[in-house]
Amino acid sequence: MRELPPFARFKQRSRLYAGRSLRTMAGQSLRHPCVFLHVPKCGGTSVSEALYATVPLHRKIGILDSPSIRRALAIQQAGRDDLSFHDEGPHADEITRFREALVLMHMAHQATLIHGHFLFSEAAWRHFGGRYRYVTILRDPVARTVSNFRMDQRTGTFTGDFDAFLDSAEGRRKALHKLRYFSGMATVAPEDEAGALALARRNIERFSLIGFLDDLPGFADGFAALFGPRPRIAHYNKADEAPFAMTDAQRDRLEALCAPDIALYHHARQVAPGLAARAAGAQRPEEAA
Repeated sequence: MRELPPFARFKQRSRLYAGRSLRTMAGQSLRHPCVFLHVPKCGGTSVSEALYATVPLHRKIGILDSPSIRRALAIQQAGRDDLSFHDEGPHADEITRFREALVLMHMAHQATLIHGHFLFSEAAWRHFGGRYRYVTILRDPVARTVSNFRMDQRTGTFTGDFDAFLDSAEGRRKALHKLRYFSGMATVAPEDEAGALALARRNIERFSLIGFLDDLPGFADGFAALFGPRPRIAHYNKADEAPFAMTDAQRDRLEALCAPDIALYHHARQVAPGLAARAAGAQRPEEAA
């Protein structure tokens, strides 16, 4: 999911293949096929690497690699090889449809683990939700959005200041990552937020495991209880940054933008223990019906 220097990439792949080889020799695989829905800037990169290592070599892993998807869409739609088709840009709806097709392909191909940035798909749930267990990692929405803005500044994805970010359509999309990802709606107009929030709440309750960035050991324990192997999450992809300074007015605007995501975050905190208990029972209500 991320481009590393050659030696770092070698070490990363060595860790992954060592873990997968051990699972292969031990004859240990996941108890259930797993979908890891990776909300951006929630520590999912390092978590995903740990999850890859739980899958034996003879089982398939389906990865939705963001740079590759962006390049493929730019080539297909615009005839150029670049990264211009960004998930939160003007092509968000096209990218969502493309990513959904890839998720369905990996499910149809019976991948043991599927990971990437993609929105919750009702079609995927309807056709494959009885087979796959869904997991995710969440983070405080205000901190997550600030982290997204700072990354965009470093990469040049967004060149304006924080006020311009808060005023932009891209900034609003990034402040509503949870709403978009869990409702399955690539673009949510202000007047549609209430309906999207209801969908997102329902879909969050379809997950078998929800972890939180401030408790990765707890996520690893929950994963082991549900799937068998315990992922070894050594670190997460966090940039060393000084505290982000914002005015009271900017914070108020940011919290207003993030209001649906804040509501979903609190909802996830409330239902997560019950989801874990339900998953331990091996059946979801719709499976038992």
